[in-house]
Amino acid sequence: MTRPNCSTDPVTVERVATAVEGLSEDIQSFAADLVRVPSVQGEERPAQQRVSEELESMGLSVREIWPDDVTGLKSHPEFSNDGQSYENRPNLVATRSGRGDGPSLLFNGHVDVVPAGDTDQWSFDPYAGEIEDSRLLGRGASDMKGGVAAMCYAVAALERAGIELEGDLTINTVIEEEAGGFGGSLATVLDGVTADAVVNPEPTGFDQWIANDGVSYFRVTVRGKGAHAAETDNGVNAMSKLVPIYQALEALHDERKITVHDELFEEWHEHTVSLNLGRIRAGEWASSVPDEAVLEARISHAPDETREKIHDVVEDTVREAAAGDPWLEEHPPEVEWFGWRGSSAKIEAEEPIVQTVRSIATGALGRESHPKGFPGGLDTRFFVNYADTPAVCFGTGAYNIHGTDEYLPVDELEELTLALALIAMEWCGYEVVDGG
Repeated sequence: MTRPNCSTDPVTVERVATAVEGLSEDIQSFAADLVRVPSVQGEERPAQQRVSEELESMGLSVREIWPDDVTGLKSHPEFSNDGQSYENRPNLVATRSGRGDGPSLLFNGHVDVVPAGDTDQWSFDPYAGEIEDSRLLGRGASDMKGGVAAMCYAVAALERAGIELEGDLTINTVIEEEAGGFGGSLATVLDGVTADAVVNPEPTGFDQWIANDGVSYFRVTVRGKGAHAAETDNGVNAMSKLVPIYQALEALHDERKITVHDELFEEWHEHTVSLNLGRIRAGEWASSVPDEAVLEARISHAPDETREKIHDVVEDTVREAAAGDPWLEEHPPEVEWFGWRGSSAKIEAEEPIVQTVRSIATGALGRESHPKGFPGGLDTRFFVNYADTPAVCFGTGAYNIHGTDEYLPVDELEELTLALALIAMEWCGYEVVDGG
């Protein structure tokens, strides 16, 4: 792909910055409206309706993508069915067409949020959507309804500033990113929505996430033999039989921390990969010998590893931990891969879209912007792996995301809006068509 020779000069930057400043109240109001909608998984429709209304008010035509109508979604190797219906849960796509044949750009963001948890621990209503002390308050303010508002209002800022892009700019808001993104961004990609590059305004602290770990959940089930507690030796305690497997998986975590490396991750994080032993379930009654013990865990794999390889590593570890135990050899532990599974992804720091984002962050915003790896799943992986499209996350800071008292400084909300508008101009090419 050949990008046009364009440079976002200081006069034009100021022109767009003035437009963003003039839209400040509208940007904040829209972001606050989104925060007021408790769009947890399965209940994203009202937030999407609000996004659709705002985009249509900007003169854009909005198309809905229904996951159940997307061919190949549920048979896709990355799809994970959590049993929840996709009825009444659309993804949205709207495009501001370019005036020429410049490179196209897609802004992709999710409207779903994690639950608020114990609301008594919050110092304000989790769905307040209020501006206080120059901060937008509430669940999703940082992750990532502020980002969604910014990418929508980047379009409005370009219009207000009298800027026409050479390439198409597409806005895409999706569901269920927090649950894996299968009915959201994966469905969007399989529906054919793509561009020459993707920017996703996750809360990166104005750095760039250009790589992510793959994630897999697994369950180890160990069978025992039930008995009355007064006759424990007549039974086989499944919980006790699980202990060496637990310890072996702990050791696997420690080993992988020192043997699996990626500089994009370890310059910023303690290590590249992890294995978290997250849940144990055993027994039903204190006076009974447990006849079953179940361990559930999450393991990640680096971009240079495959999911198949990491599954083999876990299964071999469990098998080796059980070896030599007569009961476990006769009743081998079962390993089941379930739920959340996500592929790893990585693009190079030399990719043109990475350089474009970095040039805007450093030149127009005066911020350092570092390419990094993120030790978890990102929706950008779907575009990288299944649409062969370079995709980068770039957004505001993360303020108490997934925790209590989430918020977002409004100056960062406006700064991101400006940055996304300038990124679109620099990437797609542009022309000033009126006095603004």
